Amino acid sequence: MKKITTGILLIFVSFTTFSQDIATARSQGVGATVTITGTVTNGDELGPIRYIEDATAGLALYDPTALSGAVRGDEITVTGVLVDYNGLMEMTPVNSSVTNSVGNSVPPQIITPIQIGEDTESELVQIDNVIFNSGGSLFTIGTHDFTSNGESGKIYIRSGSPLENSLIPMGPVTLIGISSQYTSSVPANDGYQILPRDSADIIPTGNLLITSAITQSNITTSSFNLSWTTSDSSTTECFYGTTSALGTNINMGGNTMSHTLSLSGLQAATVYYVQVYSVNGIDTAFSNMGVYITSSNSSGKIRPYFNHSVDVSYSSGVDAQNITTYFNDTIKAYMDLAQNTLDICVYNASDATIASAINDAYDRGVQVRYIADDDVVNSMLGSLNTNIPIVYRDNSLSGIMHNKFIIIDANSTNNSWVMGGSTNWTNPSNLFNDYNNIIFIQDKAVAQAYTIEFNEMWNGTFGENKEDNTPHYFMVNGTEVEVYFSPSDQTTSQILKFINNVNFTLEFGLLGFTRDDLGSTVIDKDGEFGVNIRGIIEQENVTGSEYDNLINAGVNIKSHMGVQYSLHHKYAISDVGVAGSDPTVLTGSHNWSSNAENSSDENTIIIHDQTIANIYLQEFEERWGELSSTGIDNKGNLEVEIYPNPSKGTVTITSEKEINHINIYNLEGKLIHTTLSKSFEITSSGVYFINVNSKNGNYTIRKIVIQ
Repeated sequence: MKKITTGILLIFVSFTTFSQDIATARSQGVGATVTITGTVTNGDELGPIRYIEDATAGLALYDPTALSGAVRGDEITVTGVLVDYNGLMEMTPVNSSVTNSVGNSVPPQIITPIQIGEDTESELVQIDNVIFNSGGSLFTIGTHDFTSNGESGKIYIRSGSPLENSLIPMGPVTLIGISSQYTSSVPANDGYQILPRDSADIIPTGNLLITSAITQSNITTSSFNLSWTTSDSSTTECFYGTTSALGTNINMGGNTMSHTLSLSGLQAATVYYVQVYSVNGIDTAFSNMGVYITSSNSSGKIRPYFNHSVDVSYSSGVDAQNITTYFNDTIKAYMDLAQNTLDICVYNASDATIASAINDAYDRGVQVRYIADDDVVNSMLGSLNTNIPIVYRDNSLSGIMHNKFIIIDANSTNNSWVMGGSTNWTNPSNLFNDYNNIIFIQDKAVAQAYTIEFNEMWNGTFGENKEDNTPHYFMVNGTEVEVYFSPSDQTTSQILKFINNVNFTLEFGLLGFTRDDLGSTVIDKDGEFGVNIRGIIEQENVTGSEYDNLINAGVNIKSHMGVQYSLHHKYAISDVGVAGSDPTVLTGSHNWSSNAENSSDENTIIIHDQTIANIYLQEFEERWGELSSTGIDNKGNLEVEIYPNPSKGTVTITSEKEINHINIYNLEGKLIHTTLSKSFEITSSGVYFINVNSKNGNYTIRKIVIQ
């Protein structure tokens, strides 16, 4: 036995003797076969990749089979080939791997953001005094910007990270993580980022912490409230002003963990910059600077339009507008209202009618500005007056300028309009053939927010270089509206919130759906008792599509692929018809994809209004009805329609399958009535569950509200 042990030791010594230090191995470049020894600095929290480090440098290793058991603190000796993966030098495959010892530690080296690069690639690093730009929102999958002592950097959160959907801290933190790179640029001189492994890598500074997002409420033309929570009892204070210089202080004193502060005496439709803070003894917790806006005195009219047929039988009083081939004429009609300014931000355009409206506006003295993407034809722009200034997004950036919005007379109370929606101005494809929506909002406050975003891009800042610098919450003539711009505003976290807030029904119509986190959330929500989800997806077979995942999980999804024209919408509808459950619609240019979240310039509008939600439902029901149906959904459940919901008492149920009987249960699950009739009455108000059974044994359970 002694001879065997000695032999193993000699083999081990021989094996490690021929390993190089990591810096020497890296210097041999791509294609070299090297043997190195180092300590592993991450485990499965970053997926199958492993990073190792010695006293000279670090290196990424990628081989899910050979490294599946490697954990933080393991010293390993590996042999393999060096490759370049999107700018990151890594070893793949790993031809051999030996674990020498366990439980080792690697202290992070302290750097500044500007040092995240080739010299620190794959090494464990620490940056002090980090402030995240989007503090108070959530860590979604993708990149998140931060600053430290005047320098800027990025972190990346992968799918399944322990940090996913956790609160982004406000105030300074110590950041630990692995210095890495991911880029498609040639040469690979960008895409540098820090990979934090878990919550222990983000260490708050100080004992007093702000533990919630800052929420705005009670928005009026002259005031609004801000609320937050802290980790300990403390004061309620803020600095605010109409510029980022702030200037005015409010000190409400107090000693509480739940804070609410009211700003009053403000001007209508005016942007205010606010930094809230709380003090406990010598500890002070500051929030990020927030951007908020008061309500306007505008009419608040909200007008959606669709370019294909709608099913007005689902109307709750206001019929959806199908204007077919008048999409361009409608856009022109609103442009004709412009008296002072017309800002246009559209991905692609080729329509002569709209070009004529733009030229007419310029000719009558309107200041016209146009932002476009530079990697599409945009043939319409050649028809514009050559004096109209146009800014193109630089195609050297990842992503595209994918917005489709206009702003009319942003500084006017009564004539300010914003147009959003999914429609590019290509004739005939997007304007007339593909299924699309446009939506117009007459509100000065919303127009001010869109103008801030427009000006940022007008000054040459696009994509991941933009800041979250616009208000997000609006009260539009009594209707709560939210606006988010990508990729700076963590839009996916708002879509996740939208889905998680569903209590009864969710419908969506999407061109693209490739985000895993959104797919998982839809599946989880569909599994909740009494929640019914239906969705239509155009791009069924694109790389990363969630279509199959949703189908396999039993979510009631239909493919629009194969229909003559594409479903180009990007909308979702929540709890339509259930006034007590916040009926809401989400629309805009943002596909449910990582490209939209992390790279492309997009806008998203969320409207909390029963009428607008019902208008979009009329469009959805028409598209849903056009697609083939067996009367049975993907879970084997009976497909039924229950209307009205909510109801004053009389309920009607329809189904393509013959209904056998209907059971009605109260909220506690007690059977209160069985009927054979498809139309029946429930006399007491409340929430009920309707169990509809067909003759072939299929059934479904639906939730209904009796008012």
